[in-house]
Amino acid sequence: MKIDLRQLRHLLAIDRHRNFARAADALGLTQPGLTRSLQMLEKSVGARLFDRDRAHVEPTAVGTGLIERARPLLDQARQIEWDLARMLEVEIGLLRIGAGPFASELSVGVAIGRLLRSHPQLLADLSAGDWPALQARVISGELDLAVSETSLAVDDGRLCVEPLPKHRGVLFCRANHPLLAPGRGSDALSLHDVGKFPLVLASLPFRFPDWSSSAGSESAPAHASGLRTPRIRVESLALARSIVLESDAVSVAVPRQIAEEIRDGRFVALPLAPPWLETSYGIIRRADRTLSPAADAFLKILKQVEAELA
Repeated sequence: MKIDLRQLRHLLAIDRHRNFARAADALGLTQPGLTRSLQMLEKSVGARLFDRDRAHVEPTAVGTGLIERARPLLDQARQIEWDLARMLEVEIGLLRIGAGPFASELSVGVAIGRLLRSHPQLLADLSAGDWPALQARVISGELDLAVSETSLAVDDGRLCVEPLPKHRGVLFCRANHPLLAPGRGSDALSLHDVGKFPLVLASLPFRFPDWSSSAGSESAPAHASGLRTPRIRVESLALARSIVLESDAVSVAVPRQIAEEIRDGRFVALPLAPPWLETSYGIIRRADRTLSPAADAFLKILKQVEAELA
């Protein structure tokens, strides 16, 4: 026996109207089309479902039993259709995003803000942190995706990686830093000179030099992933800027991140431009997971923001 939901809907319409012409009109069918559908259902069931003549349409005992069972089934089917339609909307579910130190300040916050303009009911859980930890949380399924440094992720078969535009960075320090002492020419400044002072940053990608050993000082402890860490490791660049402002530490930023402090004379960008001093973050997600509509909408806006920055 094979019964489809469409035939059951026709069955309930005939029972409700007790008239083939009115039932067909309510369903948007022709009367012969509705009659054929009922005949196919009766053939599949193996019994007559309605007694009908010119004046009356009445369900048989088998028809009554099938009608009683069809109603809750169709109600459930409608609920499933409604639930699926809602699942395809951005506001359904929780969007869980991790953002590395640079991405969180440059584009992720802006992208989430723009997403909220058109989807104010969106639920989102945003985590800003160091990129090795964020990658581990994506792998474990704790995060839907991360926008962070991709150095470790590109060779991990469990992950899909989509690079985003690179942004040139600068080394910076506070005004009146010893590196800026009178008589020290900016042309003579070297990475070795800068490396004598503590670096405040997140975990260092492999493309970065060994900051401490380059200055002949003791190396900082290694991160659990085996990566080098700066002398002062932070997960927030706002925290790094506060530390730099009050100490002889140096840090790295994309110029727009410290533009206000440079205008105010609090920070100075050092005249060094090594090729590795640029961002290399991107979108990291599980290769075996389909993103939600909310995540897809976020990524579309994120790429627009990144294109504007580039």
